[in-house]
Amino acid sequence: MATTAGGRFVAHPSSKIGYVSLNVSDISQSLEFYESVLGFKVLGRQSSAGDRALLSVDNNTAHLLELRKAAKKEGAEQQKRAGLYHFAILLPERKFLADALAFLGRETRGQVHFDGMADHSVSESVYIRDPDFNGIEIYRDRSRSEWQVTSSRQIKMVTERLDTEGLLAQATAAGWKGMPAGTTIGHVHLHVRDLGRAMQFYSQILGLGLTFTFPGAYFFAAGGYHHHVATNTWLGQNISAAALPEEAVVGLNHFAIKVPDEKEELGRAASNLLRHGVLVSQEQNSATGRDPDGITVKLYR
Repeated sequence: MATTAGGRFVAHPSSKIGYVSLNVSDISQSLEFYESVLGFKVLGRQSSAGDRALLSVDNNTAHLLELRKAAKKEGAEQQKRAGLYHFAILLPERKFLADALAFLGRETRGQVHFDGMADHSVSESVYIRDPDFNGIEIYRDRSRSEWQVTSSRQIKMVTERLDTEGLLAQATAAGWKGMPAGTTIGHVHLHVRDLGRAMQFYSQILGLGLTFTFPGAYFFAAGGYHHHVATNTWLGQNISAAALPEEAVVGLNHFAIKVPDEKEELGRAASNLLRHGVLVSQEQNSATGRDPDGITVKLYR
């Protein structure tokens, strides 16, 4: 159950990122990338009300990605606006990250744009871009027993060189077979204009805990995770607000936080948004609002 701490709304500890919705310039091109390269499965494609596709790890798992046809062919790398820095695909075991890295590095023959690799202490990560230059992190978590806590009681996260040799040594003989069962969207990382306002929204209003601070970046999570949402001002504070979903600009359409499947949990969260003056669009199983930078956030059960 969501609780209060000193009068502050606290998100249910089981809350997590459910899915990410992207506007893409060419649905077929993006499906080729997400299906053939990354190994997602297409759950369905709708063309009646605008081209849209849903992807997951298999036919029995709720969608993790939604692809929508963009109306504007503005490359994500050209946007100086609030929005997506990257979304992160969390793999259930290290061996799967090893298989993914081996496949991406050796078998895609330069088709994938690599942004880098890093050891973050709590996790190991590989960073790539999709055809529209949307940032993607593919990572695996270390056990929580291995996470370190700083003197200020924050979860310690660093950016250090990834031991690629040690990681690749864990690759399996079978190799990469697509997204394995248990894969989720672990977190989203956002470009914002003001960290203080982001803190107010994601911590005070959505009820996520502040887990770590880094120069120009804040990290937030429910249930003691290292982060479900990160925000940064690395593009500067004079960038434009996020495009509205209906503008259908290439990049993030919205992201969704899944709350426990209990009506009262969604109701409490929606009520807290309204209490703080956030305009909320409510349906039976969801509530949608926008953060101070215009980024659309959906809560659903």
